[in-house]
Amino acid sequence: MGPELLQHYAERFRRLHTDMEAGRPRPHKAVMLLSVITLAESGRLLENRICYSPELLQIFSRFFERVRAGSDKCTPFNPFFYLKNDHFWHLHPQPGQEAVLAASPAIRGPGHLMELVSHASFDNALFGLLAERTSREVLRLTLIDRYFPARRDDVLSICNEEAQIAQEEHRIEQGDVQAEQIAEVVRDAAFSRTVCKAYDYTCAMCGVRFVCEDVVMVDAAHLVPFSESHNDSPSNGIALCKNHHWLMDKFLIAPGPGRRRDYSHPVWLVSPFLDSRLEAHRFCIAFKDQGVIVPREERYRPSRVALDWRAARLRR
Repeated sequence: MGPELLQHYAERFRRLHTDMEAGRPRPHKAVMLLSVITLAESGRLLENRICYSPELLQIFSRFFERVRAGSDKCTPFNPFFYLKNDHFWHLHPQPGQEAVLAASPAIRGPGHLMELVSHASFDNALFGLLAERTSREVLRLTLIDRYFPARRDDVLSICNEEAQIAQEEHRIEQGDVQAEQIAEVVRDAAFSRTVCKAYDYTCAMCGVRFVCEDVVMVDAAHLVPFSESHNDSPSNGIALCKNHHWLMDKFLIAPGPGRRRDYSHPVWLVSPFLDSRLEAHRFCIAFKDQGVIVPREERYRPSRVALDWRAARLRR
């Protein structure tokens, strides 16, 4: 990748087609590009395929909240769609939506975007630049200095924190359960992102999956509390909706081994304190002995130690 090519794309980043407000460019396109660069830096963009995913949108939201001004609204679907007008960002249609996407000059919202667009991609040459640390940093600083000079330090602090989160996620995914001396906000974010993604943002008890932009309904819960285990391994975590997370924390429900101590097929255990005469209690009792919804990858599934810990502490 020659310096001329890097200069070419740096100049195009400086000249993004953006709406203006009070003499300043709207931040949306620059924030989307910063977010994708952050994914590339963390090793989570291994192919030239950019999905409109909760992972991308959570990063977008962090940057956007730091740089927004005036009447700016957090609408990531807009830059994801309209970056196509800068001609280095390409939209790929959902199967059967080729003609509709080609004829669509605008997008109505995130649902409309996902109905039409499978993913986006960069020019191959630009994607190659983003795979190299030096050129990636040049392009990132180009965006920051052009669009957010007054917030430079704030934006760079998010970049640094996201890099730490990515390193922590890698440690977690590798099964390193020995907690490092790392900021709690970084550790919590890495654990939450890893577990929620492993469970596809789905509650392991009721199966609810609610995703709206960067907002997801499930929490990443430790099975053996971190204060006791110092274990952030995904096998010590589980994704639960707010209600079932609270019930597990109160030891009224617990994932435990299945029949004949089958740890490969855990089931839900329910406290006998729950009363079948009460409607809200019956909703939980109905899950008794139902299978836990587990991740596809075995390494992310609840460990034997974690299941035993929860089962032993179910309120009797």
